[in-house]
Amino acid sequence: MEIMNKIRNYNRIVFLTRLSAIGDVLIASNSVFCLIENNYYPVFITSPSNKEIALKIKHLQAFICFEKNKETSFFLHGKEVEINEFLSYILSLNTKDKSFYIDLQNTKRSKRFLKYLKNKLHIEIEKKYFIKKYSIYRILMVVISFFYFNQKQKFFSKNFMRIKDLQRKLLQNIILNDQKEFKDTYHISPLLPAKNYFPKEMQYICIFPGASSFIKMWPKENFRILIEKLKKETNLYIIICGSNNEQFLGEYLEYPKSNKVINMVNKSELCETLDIIGNAKYIITNDSFAAHAADNFNVPSTVFFGSTSPKFGFVPSSNNIQIEYLNLNCSPCSRHGKNNVCRFKNLKCLKDIDPIRVYNQILLKTNQ
Repeated sequence: MEIMNKIRNYNRIVFLTRLSAIGDVLIASNSVFCLIENNYYPVFITSPSNKEIALKIKHLQAFICFEKNKETSFFLHGKEVEINEFLSYILSLNTKDKSFYIDLQNTKRSKRFLKYLKNKLHIEIEKKYFIKKYSIYRILMVVISFFYFNQKQKFFSKNFMRIKDLQRKLLQNIILNDQKEFKDTYHISPLLPAKNYFPKEMQYICIFPGASSFIKMWPKENFRILIEKLKKETNLYIIICGSNNEQFLGEYLEYPKSNKVINMVNKSELCETLDIIGNAKYIITNDSFAAHAADNFNVPSTVFFGSTSPKFGFVPSSNNIQIEYLNLNCSPCSRHGKNNVCRFKNLKCLKDIDPIRVYNQILLKTNQ
């Protein structure tokens, strides 16, 4: 496939890497879009499982799907191409300065791609930038929580640095060092407008009851209380979304059957799920990718934090999003929420978040 290169002068080609989970890549999409709007040419490097997100980033022309022990895929203008065609196109671009490499995760996986870039693709890089991860800070927060033997509420300051803000600051410094004016786009959605999955006139809220582990999940009983109240007292439809291993949650929450509740668990692809989120009136989710998708689409939401903490920085930034976090002495008890057992055996950090308060938040934002 021959792709004509339109004559345009870019400041630089920037290889930007984010290879991890869906939510992290959705956060990174803001940085990709910011580079585009500041007249840089980003080549986004992500995992094959995140291809659909890369395809949804506004004006993104080039990206690479990279994973250890798997064949690397190259994309130009939304189409997969051969490596030689990809390199020929990238190297033909008119740029004022040499290429940069920005690593938004600074892990073994991303460093592996940097070696691939040098040794296999033979791309010359002038400078390399790495995001500051604050890993020690996060580990200390978890360790300190284990010295508390009660579950009382502690003081919670809302002044914490979001990952999204850290990435914005890094890009701002890079662009200003290039003696260019920084055009801040972090208040603009980086994703293409969502397509209508359901009829346009259908108003619905979208519920994501699952998460990567039990201690990150608002109890299913609380979700059911909320759904029953929405069914009885609003005109909203309720869409339940989730992955294959969350089918039991979908079945539990759609019972008893109602034409106002649609169980979409394991029934939509990632690109379709993003469209469902983008056209929702409201999103209810645990600390998962759906929170960041809602943030990018600027959809009002409630996001639950329990074993993890908003202070880790993986938190949406929109004022439309309500963070529900009780900030107990025992929280955070995990960096990534991978444990499946609450050491107090009661999951108080999530169980005590009141469904009626969440219901009232929905009414406030949806004008029901």
